[in-house]
Amino acid sequence: MSRPTRRERLGALALRAAQRLSGGHPILLEYPPPDQTRMRWGWGSPPNLALHDLLVRNADRYRATIELIERYGSDLARIPLLGTDPGEPYWGQDYFTGVDAAALYSLIRVRRPSRYHEVGSGNSTLFAARAIRDGGLPTRILSVDPAPRADVDLVCDEVIRVPLEQADPSRVAALEAGDVLLVDSSHCALTNSDVVTFFLDVLPALPGGVLVGIHDVFLPDDYPWWLGGRWYSEQYLLAAWLLGAGDRVRLAFASHFCATEPTIRVRLDAAWDRASLPRIAYGSSLWLET
Repeated sequence: MSRPTRRERLGALALRAAQRLSGGHPILLEYPPPDQTRMRWGWGSPPNLALHDLLVRNADRYRATIELIERYGSDLARIPLLGTDPGEPYWGQDYFTGVDAAALYSLIRVRRPSRYHEVGSGNSTLFAARAIRDGGLPTRILSVDPAPRADVDLVCDEVIRVPLEQADPSRVAALEAGDVLLVDSSHCALTNSDVVTFFLDVLPALPGGVLVGIHDVFLPDDYPWWLGGRWYSEQYLLAAWLLGAGDRVRLAFASHFCATEPTIRVRLDAAWDRASLPRIAYGSSLWLET
């Protein structure tokens, strides 16, 4: 086993001192960090062309999901804009917005999964529970999150209140074809992080036919500049996974792509208007089937 050098030991001590002084979680980098306000792909520059082409090849599946949103539009329209009941979903929140919420609701309704597992819970859990109740579904909810943003325990069948990297990955991956898994994690691919645990321990263990949603994905563009200070990196692992799989990938939906691709956005806006849903943020979830 290699031993840390004197320089590495001093760096670790400096990091601990900075954490105590700042009250936050500073990261010491060996080299100057890249400019997080300059986007390599998208946001005024061309998207990543390989990813764009892959996403375009799955466009018919996105249109099918948009049709589902329209099919369940009357039920979605009964969800209020503002929240009054802590156990009920509502549109006017900033964490799981607009098309993300409508897609999750509609995909659960049509698939009728036996199990719905979440890594990272909150408003998404409330939309999932509403879909289960409205559809009279037998779906059981498992929530993995050390501190959910919303009061979700009452709508869950099982809760694991530790980070994913401290949980049993096999429990999270205990799904079957037709089931649904949503991941809304720290978005940071670091040593022993929840992101690394998902991509290396959970995703490879899933059987075929599981629908997997990953939140805060802006492919084929970079993360937007306003998230630059958070050092998100999850979607780059996802991008490598998608490009490696190539035509074997089966994408069901991509909120950001649908909102920025003109021909699909027209269809999405039309479905949204026909359902009389409130005009709010589009969202950033990507859905794939294993």
